[in-house]
Amino acid sequence: MRYLRSLSRRTFLRGAGGVGIALPFLDEMQTRSVWGAPAAPPTRAFNIFFAGGVPLPFQQAGLVGPLTPLLPLKDKMAFLRGIVGPDGHPASAGAAFVGKPPVDSNTAGGPSIDHEIMRHAYATGRPPTPLGAQAMGFFYAFLDQPTRWMKSWNELGQPNTDLIDTPIGLFTRFFGRPPGSPGPTPSDKRTTSVLDTVVAQYKFFTSDRSNLSIESRSRLAEHLDSIRELENRIAAVSLIGQGGSAPGAGCSAPAAPAANLYASVHHNGAGTGPSVVAADVVSSFKVMADLWTMGVKCDLFRSGFTLALCAGDHLVCTGPYNVAGQIVDMAAAGEAHSDNHAVGDNPTAGSPALVYSGWFVHLLLECCAYVLQQLDAVTEPNGKTILDNSFVLLGTDLGTNHVGRSVFHGVSRANGRFKPGTYDVQGSLLDFLDSCKAAMGLGGAPTPGMSGFIA
Repeated sequence: MRYLRSLSRRTFLRGAGGVGIALPFLDEMQTRSVWGAPAAPPTRAFNIFFAGGVPLPFQQAGLVGPLTPLLPLKDKMAFLRGIVGPDGHPASAGAAFVGKPPVDSNTAGGPSIDHEIMRHAYATGRPPTPLGAQAMGFFYAFLDQPTRWMKSWNELGQPNTDLIDTPIGLFTRFFGRPPGSPGPTPSDKRTTSVLDTVVAQYKFFTSDRSNLSIESRSRLAEHLDSIRELENRIAAVSLIGQGGSAPGAGCSAPAAPAANLYASVHHNGAGTGPSVVAADVVSSFKVMADLWTMGVKCDLFRSGFTLALCAGDHLVCTGPYNVAGQIVDMAAAGEAHSDNHAVGDNPTAGSPALVYSGWFVHLLLECCAYVLQQLDAVTEPNGKTILDNSFVLLGTDLGTNHVGRSVFHGVSRANGRFKPGTYDVQGSLLDFLDSCKAAMGLGGAPTPGMSGFIA
Protein backbone atom coordinates (compact mmCIF):
# COMPACT_ATOMS: atom_id res chain seq x y z
CA MET A 1 0.00 0.00 0.00
CA ARG A 2 1.25 3.49 -0.84
CA TYR A 3 0.73 6.38 1.57
CA LEU A 4 0.59 10.07 0.73
CA ARG A 5 2.81 12.00 3.11
CA SER A 6 1.40 15.44 2.30
CA LEU A 7 -1.12 17.14 0.07
CA SER A 8 -0.95 20.44 -1.71
CA ARG A 9 -3.63 23.00 -0.86
CA ARG A 10 -4.38 23.00 -4.62
CA THR A 11 -5.20 19.26 -4.65
CA PHE A 12 -8.51 18.44 -6.49
CA LEU A 13 -10.50 15.26 -6.89
CA ARG A 14 -10.52 14.65 -10.62
CA GLY A 15 -13.70 13.14 -12.02
CA ALA A 16 -14.95 12.13 -15.41
CA GLY A 17 -14.91 14.82 -18.05
CA GLY A 18 -12.20 16.76 -16.26
CA VAL A 19 -14.45 17.96 -13.46
CA GLY A 20 -12.43 19.02 -10.41
CA ILE A 21 -13.70 19.14 -6.84
CA ALA A 22 -11.65 21.11 -4.33
CA LEU A 23 -10.88 19.41 -1.02
CA PRO A 24 -11.46 21.06 2.35
CA PHE A 25 -8.35 21.98 4.36
CA LEU A 26 -6.85 18.80 5.80
CA ASP A 27 -4.09 18.19 8.36
CA GLU A 28 -1.97 16.72 5.59
CA MET A 29 -2.00 20.10 3.82
CA GLN A 30 -0.03 21.74 6.60
CA THR A 31 3.48 22.69 5.62
CA ARG A 32 4.92 20.75 8.53
CA SER A 33 4.05 17.07 8.89
CA VAL A 34 5.20 14.08 10.89
CA TRP A 35 7.89 13.63 8.22
CA GLY A 36 9.10 17.19 8.62
CA ALA A 37 11.63 18.65 11.04
CA PRO A 38 11.06 17.69 14.68
CA ALA A 39 9.84 20.27 17.15
CA ALA A 40 12.50 22.42 18.74
CA PRO A 41 13.60 21.14 22.16
CA PRO A 42 12.37 23.11 25.17
CA THR A 43 14.65 25.72 26.70
CA ARG A 44 16.41 24.35 29.77
CA ALA A 45 19.11 25.78 32.03
CA PHE A 46 20.97 23.98 34.81
CA ASN A 47 23.85 24.88 37.14
CA ILE A 48 26.26 22.12 38.23
CA PHE A 49 28.28 23.26 41.26
CA PHE A 50 31.25 21.76 43.09
CA ALA A 51 33.05 23.48 45.95
CA GLY A 52 36.71 24.22 46.63
CA GLY A 53 37.86 25.15 43.15
CA VAL A 54 40.51 23.63 40.87
CA PRO A 55 44.13 24.65 41.63
CA LEU A 56 45.80 26.24 38.61
CA PRO A 57 48.35 23.43 38.03
CA PHE A 58 45.47 20.99 37.48
CA GLN A 59 43.77 23.37 35.05
CA GLN A 60 46.98 23.85 33.07
CA ALA A 61 47.53 20.09 32.78
CA GLY A 62 44.18 19.64 31.03
CA LEU A 63 41.65 16.83 31.39
CA VAL A 64 44.04 14.44 33.12
CA GLY A 65 44.70 13.56 36.75
CA PRO A 66 42.07 15.18 38.99
CA LEU A 67 40.17 16.43 35.90
CA THR A 68 39.99 12.97 34.30
CA PRO A 69 36.24 12.59 35.04
CA LEU A 70 35.59 15.35 32.50
CA LEU A 71 37.54 13.68 29.67
CA PRO A 72 34.49 11.85 28.21
CA LEU A 73 32.86 15.27 27.80
CA LYS A 74 35.67 16.92 25.82
CA ASP A 75 33.58 16.97 22.64
CA LYS A 76 30.46 18.06 24.46
CA MET A 77 31.51 21.09 26.50
CA ALA A 78 33.68 24.19 26.47
CA PHE A 79 36.07 24.29 29.45
CA LEU A 80 37.32 27.70 30.46
CA ARG A 81 40.39 28.88 32.35
CA GLY A 82 41.18 32.44 33.41
CA ILE A 83 37.81 33.68 34.73
CA VAL A 84 38.38 36.06 37.65
CA GLY A 85 35.90 35.90 40.51
CA PRO A 86 35.75 37.29 44.05
CA ASP A 87 38.21 36.11 46.70
CA GLY A 88 37.10 34.12 49.75
CA HIS A 89 34.25 31.69 50.20
CA PRO A 90 31.37 34.01 51.24
CA ALA A 91 31.72 36.38 48.27
CA SER A 92 32.70 33.77 45.68
CA ALA A 93 29.97 31.32 46.69
CA GLY A 94 27.26 33.95 46.52
CA ALA A 95 28.52 35.19 43.15
CA ALA A 96 28.51 31.74 41.56
CA PHE A 97 26.12 31.73 38.55
CA VAL A 98 25.08 35.30 39.49
CA GLY A 99 28.24 37.31 38.83
CA LYS A 100 27.72 39.75 41.70
CA PRO A 101 28.58 39.44 45.42
CA PRO A 102 25.69 38.50 47.71
CA VAL A 103 23.78 41.10 49.69
CA ASP A 104 24.16 38.96 52.82
CA SER A 105 24.38 35.27 53.72
CA ASN A 106 20.70 34.77 52.82
CA THR A 107 20.30 37.00 49.77
CA ALA A 108 22.03 36.90 46.39
CA GLY A 109 23.08 40.02 44.51
CA GLY A 110 20.59 39.26 41.74
CA PRO A 111 19.10 36.41 39.72
CA SER A 112 21.20 33.42 38.67
CA ILE A 113 21.71 32.80 34.97
CA ASP A 114 19.39 29.79 34.85
CA HIS A 115 16.51 31.90 36.17
CA GLU A 116 17.22 34.70 33.69
CA ILE A 117 17.19 32.25 30.80
CA MET A 118 13.83 30.87 31.95
CA ARG A 119 12.28 34.32 32.30
CA HIS A 120 13.45 35.21 28.81
CA ALA A 121 12.27 31.96 27.21
CA TYR A 122 8.76 31.73 28.70
CA ALA A 123 6.07 34.41 28.63
CA THR A 124 5.02 33.71 32.22
CA GLY A 125 8.61 33.70 33.44
CA ARG A 126 8.65 29.95 34.05
CA PRO A 127 8.08 26.81 31.98
CA PRO A 128 4.75 24.93 32.02
CA THR A 129 6.15 22.14 34.18
CA PRO A 130 4.95 20.77 37.55
CA LEU A 131 8.05 22.18 39.26
CA GLY A 132 9.54 25.57 38.52
CA ALA A 133 13.03 24.25 39.31
CA GLN A 134 14.65 21.48 41.33
CA ALA A 135 17.98 20.99 43.09
CA MET A 136 19.72 17.98 44.56
CA GLY A 137 23.09 17.22 46.13
CA PHE A 138 24.96 17.09 49.43
CA PHE A 139 26.78 19.40 51.86
CA TYR A 140 27.61 19.56 55.57
CA ALA A 141 28.50 22.98 57.00
CA PHE A 142 26.93 26.46 56.90
CA LEU A 143 23.28 25.47 56.89
CA ASP A 144 22.64 28.98 58.23
CA GLN A 145 24.35 30.61 55.22
CA PRO A 146 22.32 29.67 52.11
CA THR A 147 24.48 31.70 49.72
CA ARG A 148 27.16 29.05 50.22
CA TRP A 149 24.98 26.19 48.95
CA MET A 150 21.97 27.66 47.10
CA LYS A 151 22.80 27.99 43.39
CA SER A 152 19.55 29.17 41.80
CA TRP A 153 18.12 32.60 42.65
CA ASN A 154 15.15 34.65 41.45
CA GLU A 155 15.16 38.32 40.44
CA LEU A 156 14.78 39.37 44.09
CA GLY A 157 17.87 37.44 45.12
CA GLN A 158 15.75 34.83 46.92
CA PRO A 159 16.11 31.04 46.53
CA ASN A 160 14.50 29.79 43.35
CA THR A 161 13.96 26.25 44.60
CA ASP A 162 14.75 23.96 47.50
CA LEU A 163 17.56 21.42 47.79
CA ILE A 164 16.80 17.72 48.32
CA ASP A 165 19.75 15.77 49.69
CA THR A 166 18.38 12.24 50.07
CA PRO A 167 17.65 9.72 47.30
CA ILE A 168 14.32 8.71 48.83
CA GLY A 169 13.33 12.36 49.25
CA LEU A 170 14.02 13.07 45.59
CA PHE A 171 12.08 9.97 44.51
CA THR A 172 9.07 10.99 46.61
CA ARG A 173 9.12 14.53 45.20
CA PHE A 174 8.99 13.30 41.61
CA PHE A 175 7.16 9.99 41.68
CA GLY A 176 5.13 9.92 44.90
CA ARG A 177 5.37 7.85 48.03
CA PRO A 178 7.01 4.45 47.54
CA PRO A 179 4.69 1.45 47.96
CA GLY A 180 4.21 0.54 51.60
CA SER A 181 5.19 3.96 52.97
CA PRO A 182 2.80 5.82 55.32
CA GLY A 183 0.25 8.17 53.78
CA PRO A 184 -0.44 11.84 54.59
CA THR A 185 -0.94 12.68 58.26
CA PRO A 186 -4.15 14.40 59.49
CA SER A 187 -2.12 17.61 59.75
CA ASP A 188 -1.05 17.24 56.10
CA LYS A 189 -4.67 16.79 55.03
CA ARG A 190 -5.79 19.89 56.95
CA THR A 191 -2.99 21.91 55.36
CA THR A 192 -4.00 20.72 51.90
CA SER A 193 -7.62 21.77 52.44
CA VAL A 194 -6.48 25.25 53.53
CA LEU A 195 -4.31 25.50 50.43
CA ASP A 196 -7.30 24.63 48.25
CA THR A 197 -9.05 27.77 49.53
CA VAL A 198 -5.96 29.91 49.03
CA VAL A 199 -5.53 28.68 45.46
CA ALA A 200 -9.10 29.69 44.61
CA GLN A 201 -8.44 33.22 45.87
CA TYR A 202 -5.17 33.51 43.97
CA LYS A 203 -6.88 32.41 40.76
CA PHE A 204 -9.16 35.43 41.06
CA PHE A 205 -6.32 37.88 41.73
CA THR A 206 -4.30 36.60 38.77
CA SER A 207 -7.22 36.82 36.35
CA ASP A 208 -8.38 39.73 34.18
CA ARG A 209 -11.17 40.36 36.69
CA SER A 210 -8.72 41.84 39.19
CA ASN A 211 -7.45 45.39 38.89
CA LEU A 212 -3.81 44.39 39.43
CA SER A 213 -1.07 45.31 36.98
CA ILE A 214 0.37 42.69 34.64
CA GLU A 215 3.62 42.66 36.63
CA SER A 216 1.78 42.10 39.91
CA ARG A 217 -0.34 39.35 38.40
CA SER A 218 2.80 37.68 37.07
CA ARG A 219 4.38 37.74 40.50
CA LEU A 220 1.21 36.32 42.07
CA ALA A 221 1.12 33.62 39.39
CA GLU A 222 4.64 32.56 40.38
CA HIS A 223 3.48 32.40 43.99
CA LEU A 224 0.44 30.35 42.94
CA ASP A 225 2.76 27.89 41.24
CA SER A 226 4.76 27.52 44.45
CA ILE A 227 1.52 26.75 46.32
CA ARG A 228 0.66 24.08 43.76
CA GLU A 229 4.11 22.58 44.28
CA LEU A 230 3.51 22.55 48.03
CA GLU A 231 0.19 20.75 47.53
CA ASN A 232 1.93 18.08 45.51
CA ARG A 233 4.62 17.67 48.14
CA ILE A 234 2.06 17.20 50.90
CA ALA A 235 0.04 14.74 48.85
CA ALA A 236 3.26 13.02 47.65
CA VAL A 237 1.73 12.05 44.31
CA SER A 238 3.54 11.39 41.06
CA LEU A 239 4.16 14.53 38.99
CA ILE A 240 4.46 12.72 35.65
CA GLY A 241 2.05 14.27 33.16
CA GLN A 242 0.91 17.09 35.45
CA GLY A 243 0.69 20.70 34.33
CA GLY A 244 1.71 21.46 30.77
CA SER A 245 4.72 19.16 30.80
CA ALA A 246 5.65 16.97 27.85
CA PRO A 247 7.25 13.76 29.10
CA GLY A 248 9.93 12.50 26.74
CA ALA A 249 10.51 8.99 25.46
CA GLY A 250 11.67 6.69 28.21
CA CYS A 251 9.96 8.65 30.97
CA SER A 252 8.81 6.29 33.70
CA ALA A 253 8.85 6.04 37.47
CA PRO A 254 11.92 4.02 38.48
CA ALA A 255 12.10 1.64 41.40
CA ALA A 256 12.32 3.42 44.74
CA PRO A 257 15.89 3.73 46.03
CA ALA A 258 16.99 1.89 49.14
CA ALA A 259 16.20 3.76 52.33
CA ASN A 260 19.68 3.18 53.78
CA LEU A 261 21.67 5.05 51.13
CA TYR A 262 24.08 7.67 52.46
CA ALA A 263 22.72 11.18 53.09
CA SER A 264 24.64 14.23 54.30
CA VAL A 265 23.84 15.80 57.67
CA HIS A 266 23.98 19.60 57.93
CA HIS A 267 25.02 21.96 60.72
CA ASN A 268 25.23 25.70 61.19
CA GLY A 269 28.54 27.51 60.86
CA ALA A 270 31.91 25.94 60.12
CA GLY A 271 33.17 22.73 61.66
CA THR A 272 34.01 19.30 60.37
CA GLY A 273 31.25 16.81 59.77
CA PRO A 274 31.48 13.08 60.36
CA SER A 275 33.96 10.97 58.39
CA VAL A 276 32.26 9.31 55.45
CA VAL A 277 33.27 6.51 53.11
CA ALA A 278 34.18 8.06 49.76
CA ALA A 279 32.46 5.29 47.79
CA ASP A 280 29.23 5.83 49.76
CA VAL A 281 29.21 9.55 48.94
CA VAL A 282 29.73 8.94 45.23
CA SER A 283 27.25 6.06 44.92
CA SER A 284 24.50 7.94 46.77
CA PHE A 285 25.06 11.04 44.64
CA LYS A 286 24.81 8.95 41.46
CA VAL A 287 21.48 7.51 42.57
CA MET A 288 20.19 11.05 43.07
CA ALA A 289 21.63 12.03 39.69
CA ASP A 290 19.72 9.17 38.02
CA LEU A 291 16.48 10.33 39.67
CA TRP A 292 17.14 13.99 38.86
CA THR A 293 17.87 13.13 35.22
CA MET A 294 14.67 11.10 35.00
CA GLY A 295 12.86 14.19 36.31
CA VAL A 296 14.33 16.17 33.40
CA LYS A 297 13.43 13.40 30.94
CA CYS A 298 9.85 13.41 32.27
CA ASP A 299 9.75 17.22 31.89
CA LEU A 300 9.00 17.77 35.58
CA PHE A 301 11.31 20.83 35.61
CA ARG A 302 13.55 22.66 33.15
CA SER A 303 15.93 24.50 35.45
CA GLY A 304 17.71 24.01 38.76
CA PHE A 305 21.07 22.86 40.05
CA THR A 306 23.12 20.05 41.53
CA LEU A 307 25.49 20.52 44.45
CA ALA A 308 28.68 18.67 45.38
CA LEU A 309 29.63 20.32 48.71
CA CYS A 310 29.01 23.92 49.72
CA ALA A 311 31.68 26.62 49.66
CA GLY A 312 34.07 26.25 52.60
CA ASP A 313 32.69 22.81 53.43
CA HIS A 314 34.66 20.46 55.68
CA LEU A 315 34.59 16.99 54.13
CA VAL A 316 36.53 14.06 55.59
CA CYS A 317 36.52 10.83 53.59
CA THR A 318 37.81 7.36 54.33
CA GLY A 319 38.29 4.15 52.39
CA PRO A 320 39.87 3.35 49.04
CA TYR A 321 39.07 5.58 46.08
CA ASN A 322 40.11 5.44 42.41
CA VAL A 323 41.79 8.66 41.27
CA ALA A 324 42.48 8.48 37.54
CA GLY A 325 43.32 4.79 37.72
CA GLN A 326 45.27 4.96 40.98
CA ILE A 327 43.74 3.53 44.17
CA VAL A 328 44.35 5.90 47.08
CA ASP A 329 43.46 5.85 50.78
CA MET A 330 41.24 8.89 51.29
CA ALA A 331 41.92 8.88 55.04
CA ALA A 332 45.46 10.08 54.26
CA ALA A 333 44.06 13.27 52.67
CA GLY A 334 42.52 14.54 55.90
CA GLU A 335 39.94 17.29 55.52
CA ALA A 336 39.18 18.95 52.16
CA HIS A 337 39.06 22.56 53.30
CA SER A 338 42.35 22.32 55.18
CA ASP A 339 43.98 20.80 52.11
CA ASN A 340 42.89 23.82 50.06
CA HIS A 341 44.49 26.16 52.60
CA ALA A 342 47.70 24.11 52.70
CA VAL A 343 48.08 24.31 48.91
CA GLY A 344 48.78 28.05 49.17
CA ASP A 345 48.62 30.61 46.38
CA ASN A 346 51.61 29.16 44.51
CA PRO A 347 51.49 25.38 44.98
CA THR A 348 54.52 23.19 44.49
CA ALA A 349 54.04 20.35 42.02
CA GLY A 350 53.95 17.02 43.81
CA SER A 351 53.51 18.51 47.27
CA PRO A 352 51.33 16.39 49.59
CA ALA A 353 48.80 19.20 50.00
CA LEU A 354 48.38 19.57 46.23
CA VAL A 355 48.12 15.81 45.75
CA TYR A 356 45.48 15.47 48.48
CA SER A 357 43.57 18.44 47.13
CA GLY A 358 43.53 16.71 43.75
CA TRP A 359 41.89 13.65 45.27
CA PHE A 360 38.95 15.72 46.46
CA VAL A 361 38.75 17.60 43.13
CA HIS A 362 38.51 14.25 41.35
CA LEU A 363 35.81 12.98 43.72
CA LEU A 364 33.61 16.05 43.31
CA LEU A 365 34.12 16.17 39.55
CA GLU A 366 33.23 12.49 39.30
CA CYS A 367 29.86 13.41 40.80
CA CYS A 368 29.38 16.39 38.46
CA ALA A 369 30.56 14.51 35.38
CA TYR A 370 28.10 11.72 36.10
CA VAL A 371 25.18 14.19 36.01
CA LEU A 372 26.44 15.61 32.71
CA GLN A 373 26.88 12.14 31.19
CA GLN A 374 23.38 11.11 32.25
CA LEU A 375 21.97 14.17 30.50
CA ASP A 376 24.04 13.19 27.48
CA ALA A 377 22.60 9.67 27.47
CA VAL A 378 19.08 10.84 26.56
CA THR A 379 18.48 11.48 22.85
CA GLU A 380 15.68 13.87 21.89
CA PRO A 381 13.56 14.02 18.69
CA ASN A 382 16.03 16.38 16.99
CA GLY A 383 18.73 13.71 17.22
CA LYS A 384 20.71 15.54 19.91
CA THR A 385 20.93 14.77 23.59
CA ILE A 386 19.47 16.72 26.48
CA LEU A 387 23.00 17.90 27.30
CA ASP A 388 23.49 19.06 23.69
CA ASN A 389 20.19 20.95 23.64
CA SER A 390 20.33 22.53 27.11
CA PHE A 391 22.33 25.33 28.69
CA VAL A 392 24.31 23.51 31.38
CA LEU A 393 26.91 25.45 33.33
CA LEU A 394 29.58 23.71 35.41
CA GLY A 395 31.09 26.02 38.01
CA THR A 396 32.94 26.32 41.29
CA ASP A 397 33.72 29.09 43.76
CA LEU A 398 37.48 29.64 43.68
CA GLY A 399 40.70 29.00 41.77
CA THR A 400 43.81 28.14 43.76
CA ASN A 401 43.59 28.28 47.57
CA HIS A 402 41.05 30.99 48.48
CA VAL A 403 41.77 33.27 45.53
CA GLY A 404 39.33 34.02 42.72
CA ARG A 405 42.00 33.97 40.02
CA SER A 406 41.27 31.50 37.19
CA VAL A 407 38.02 29.98 38.42
CA PHE A 408 37.38 26.86 36.34
CA HIS A 409 34.08 26.61 34.43
CA GLY A 410 32.46 24.55 31.71
CA VAL A 411 29.45 25.14 29.49
CA SER A 412 27.50 22.77 27.23
CA ARG A 413 26.79 23.38 23.56
CA ALA A 414 23.31 24.75 24.31
CA ASN A 415 21.93 23.68 20.91
CA GLY A 416 24.91 25.00 18.96
CA ARG A 417 25.55 28.27 20.80
CA PHE A 418 28.92 27.24 22.31
CA LYS A 419 31.93 25.36 20.92
CA PRO A 420 33.52 22.39 22.69
CA GLY A 421 37.17 22.62 23.64
CA THR A 422 39.44 24.19 26.25
CA TYR A 423 39.78 27.96 26.19
CA ASP A 424 41.92 30.53 27.99
CA VAL A 425 39.73 33.58 28.50
CA GLN A 426 40.20 37.02 30.02
CA GLY A 427 37.64 38.79 32.16
CA SER A 428 35.55 38.66 35.28
CA LEU A 429 32.90 36.17 36.28
CA LEU A 430 30.27 38.78 35.43
CA ASP A 431 31.86 39.24 31.98
CA PHE A 432 31.65 35.50 31.43
CA LEU A 433 28.00 35.22 32.50
CA ASP A 434 27.02 38.28 30.45
CA SER A 435 28.71 36.71 27.41
CA CYS A 436 26.76 33.49 27.97
CA LYS A 437 23.53 35.47 28.23
CA ALA A 438 24.31 37.27 24.97
CA ALA A 439 24.90 33.92 23.24
CA MET A 440 21.57 32.67 24.63
CA GLY A 441 19.76 35.63 23.09
CA LEU A 442 19.16 37.64 26.26
CA GLY A 443 20.66 40.80 24.79
CA GLY A 444 24.02 42.51 24.79
CA ALA A 445 27.22 41.29 23.21
CA PRO A 446 30.03 38.99 24.35
CA THR A 447 32.71 40.75 26.36
CA PRO A 448 36.09 41.08 24.60
CA GLY A 449 38.27 38.21 25.74
CA MET A 450 35.22 35.99 26.26
CA SER A 451 34.12 35.23 22.70
CA GLY A 452 36.36 32.36 21.66
CA PHE A 453 34.07 29.64 22.98
CA ILE A 454 30.91 31.16 21.49
CA ALA A 455 29.79 29.64 18.18
